[in-house]
Amino acid sequence: MQSVKPNELPQNPYERTNILARLCFWYTLPTFFKGRKKTLDTKDLYRALNEHKSETLGNEMCQSWQKELDKKANSKKQPSLLRATTRVFGWRFAFLGFLLFILELGLRTSQPLFLMGLIAYYSKGEQEIQTAYLYAAGVIACSAVNVMFMHPYMLGTMHVGMKIRVAMCSLIYRKSLRLSKTALGSTTAGQVVNLISNDVGRLDTSVLHMHFVWIGPLEIFVVTYFMYKEIGPCSLIGVAVMLLFVPIQGFLGKKTSVLRLRTALCTDERVRLMNEIISGIQVIKMYAWEIPFGKMVQYARLKEMNAIRYVNYIRGILQSFIMFLTRISVFASLVGFVLLGKLLTAEKAFIITAFYNILRNTMTIYFPMGISQFAETMVSFKRIQKYMMHEETKVRDRSQDVDCENNKLQPTAIIEENGKAIGMNGIMKPMTIVGNHHPHHVEASVSINKLKAKWDPQSTEYTLDNIDLKIKPRTLVA
Repeated sequence: MQSVKPNELPQNPYERTNILARLCFWYTLPTFFKGRKKTLDTKDLYRALNEHKSETLGNEMCQSWQKELDKKANSKKQPSLLRATTRVFGWRFAFLGFLLFILELGLRTSQPLFLMGLIAYYSKGEQEIQTAYLYAAGVIACSAVNVMFMHPYMLGTMHVGMKIRVAMCSLIYRKSLRLSKTALGSTTAGQVVNLISNDVGRLDTSVLHMHFVWIGPLEIFVVTYFMYKEIGPCSLIGVAVMLLFVPIQGFLGKKTSVLRLRTALCTDERVRLMNEIISGIQVIKMYAWEIPFGKMVQYARLKEMNAIRYVNYIRGILQSFIMFLTRISVFASLVGFVLLGKLLTAEKAFIITAFYNILRNTMTIYFPMGISQFAETMVSFKRIQKYMMHEETKVRDRSQDVDCENNKLQPTAIIEENGKAIGMNGIMKPMTIVGNHHPHHVEASVSINKLKAKWDPQSTEYTLDNIDLKIKPRTLVA
């Protein structure tokens, strides 16, 4: 990859395509045709889009995070990495949420209504054929438009997740270069690697189903209204059965976030332990300490795997709702409709099943996944923000160095016999003349008396205590 320069790669075809080609992904066809004829290599890659470059995204994210730090300095308001991220990527993410809102509550809920009219034409036969054509066209159009816009929505959401990931990686990297000695003592390289690989890596897919967290409840109200017009209060029975599982899903999502944090802490501990073992592997081999250190790593890995196992158990329970929750809701609504003495027809059965199929994807697949991913994302943001709040190295103002350089003795300065030097700026500087006639500053010495210093603010003992030091002029030994 490093052998191919970015400016030598061909232009990205996404930049020169129209709206229709982007919706249908026609710009990807040349890549498939080229891959059919030969094996693709690094020279077949395209240049990255300007909006996807790490430098661009990193600069925007750093500016937004700096605004949060400035608010803390001015108004004592705690900075929020989530708020800084929303400031950069919020509008794009909100637009995609509005698009999903139109698709879910506009098109998908309209399709069962067209289907109801089409079934009524075949069952009653009182309507004209043109009306049946309109209903059939409505069913097809809802599916076509949904397919046309749903995939660009998914791609756009994943692009937002990718941008957040790239921006966070750049932010963490720049922060790691500015950490102070105290902060370096409380962090490890393994922790930074874990932040980038695990916490930041989850941001790619965590935003994929996050909009369903607020669209799902709205869709329940809309679908319940249409079902109430068809089967009356019996529709509330099935919806109530479905809503009974929402608190369970919320509890499991909260439990997932707790286990996710525990997993991250166990991973940090294991990576730290492995780094220390690798650094001191010669001592371990010399004293034959392989077995006890191996047991320590095994125990750390066991705790990590237990947390991961519990998370997978919860995910399995959430995924199992897909299989039975919708069927139980349909069964409860139709059985209640029959028990009330109403006549159950194929038209009503198809319509109710179609409405519940809409809720099946939203409430049993995307909604619990959105809750789980949102919980994991919040944990990742908290861990990254904790790292970003570490103390930074104080950068000295370079303008003071410039002033010092201007006040230095110029090479063409005149040295008088009375031991004073006149620089080019006319400033008189006291000098002493040694035997070989070289100028010597009288005050140029370093003196330290009873120094106490520590780099860890939480440490109870000083690293350096009661240090006396004096460095004489023109010497390198104290």
